[in-house]
Amino acid sequence: MLRDLLLVSRYFDGPDRALYEEDLKARYGEETVRGAIYAGLLEHRRVPCGAGRMRCVCWLSGKGRMQAGTLSQG
Repeated sequence: MLRDLLLVSRYFDGPDRALYEEDLKARYGEETVRGAIYAGLLEHRRVPCGAGRMRCVCWLSGKGRMQAGTLSQG
């Protein structure tokens, strides 16, 4: 998961660096995503997403970026 987010952050700038939390949970499981948030590897925030709807997006924190960089080298 961290590697995927690192790739996204390398190719996109600004808000495109984030992925929807529910998409991450569907792919990696709720426990994995929550664990990464609680461990400080992911930042997350609710953002408006049309017609008064809010969605949560996630992106790598500095700590997560460092760990993902280490994983991609190994």
